[in-house]
Amino acid sequence: MSLVVRGGVTPPRPDPVDVVIADGRISAVVAAGQGSADRVIDVGGLLVLPGMIDAHVHFQEPGREAWEGFDTGSAAAAAGGVTVVVDMPIDSDPPTTSAALVAAKADAARRHSRIDVALWGGLVPESVAALGPMLDAGVVGFKAFACPSGWDEFPPVDEATLRAGFAVAARAGVPVAVHCELEALGRTVESEVEAVRWAARAATEEGGWLHVVHASSADAVAEARRWPAVTVETCAHYLLLAEDSGPTGRCLPPVRDAAARAALWAQVAGGAVDWLTSDHSPCHPEVRATWAGIDGVGLTLPLLLSSERLPVADLVRMTTQAARDLRLPGKGAVAPGFDADLAIVDPSMRWQVGPGSMWSRHRLSPFAGSVLTGRVVLTLARGRVVYSDADGPCPPGGGAVLRPARDR
Repeated sequence: MSLVVRGGVTPPRPDPVDVVIADGRISAVVAAGQGSADRVIDVGGLLVLPGMIDAHVHFQEPGREAWEGFDTGSAAAAAGGVTVVVDMPIDSDPPTTSAALVAAKADAARRHSRIDVALWGGLVPESVAALGPMLDAGVVGFKAFACPSGWDEFPPVDEATLRAGFAVAARAGVPVAVHCELEALGRTVESEVEAVRWAARAATEEGGWLHVVHASSADAVAEARRWPAVTVETCAHYLLLAEDSGPTGRCLPPVRDAAARAALWAQVAGGAVDWLTSDHSPCHPEVRATWAGIDGVGLTLPLLLSSERLPVADLVRMTTQAARDLRLPGKGAVAPGFDADLAIVDPSMRWQVGPGSMWSRHRLSPFAGSVLTGRVVLTLARGRVVYSDADGPCPPGGGAVLRPARDR
């Protein structure tokens, strides 16, 4: 069945358009009222954005579904206008450090996720021999820690392991994403900057591509920008949370002070940050007092829209850039030939964050109680309605597991 999403505004286009969808893909974008299809969804005047590509989530399945899994995680994602997640290898039990474990995670995603999923593979000293097979299994790149990860079974990389990872990744044109903190320097900005410098030097010398995950400081972003083959992401909590946000606001690197937040905003506004992600890393309530991770996949896009600190077109660019960098085919734009992954946003709707407006497993957010302006009212993934403000998420399943295009 063909579909028209009628009368929405798709920045930077100034005038309303019809988005025409057939077989799950956008077949045309035409002037409002000109599209023809079997079914029409009238979104008169609302924002029609490409679904967010959240390239940093921890859905923790298989093995820790009691913390979060593809069912509840994808429900939260869809409610926040996210249509693709790239899942991290760390918190599954066991972690995703072999081709067989990539296959197990992919199977769980196909069975339980409402939206499309891509996967990172784990780079640890014991997985170096498995990097090639993991690439063959479809991972978009590798994730490593420069410091202890919190899980004994996912140890940090040493110099030799990191360089081996960059060498393998370089041949496939994929990144190595690194958690940049050095244990000897604690949870300081200096620790983050020195870890970026260490990893970036190794990447440069091995001809690789470093991706700096969840940068918490402008200094870390500035260091990343000094190197030729480095991309960098940050998260809404580093831009919006106060440093004393309680147990639900604990994360690593930690949230910095107000001056650091202002400097990081300036880096984002100036185009120095490539991706905006959630680093969605929730936990079971029993360990919330000590766990470092934030429930954020369903809130990143609404929080940043509500902040009104970025033009919508810039926000869209940073919440979809990962699709282009990771070469996820058909993702990240409202344009003919792309998958019909759409987030329909009412920019004037006011609503309050709380358990009743969240869909993750435990719904423990440092943003609870915040009143936001701008809400995702409808999300389509490949033309399927996966969330509506009226009915909530669709039943689980239906998402695909994506592999990067190997064209370089």
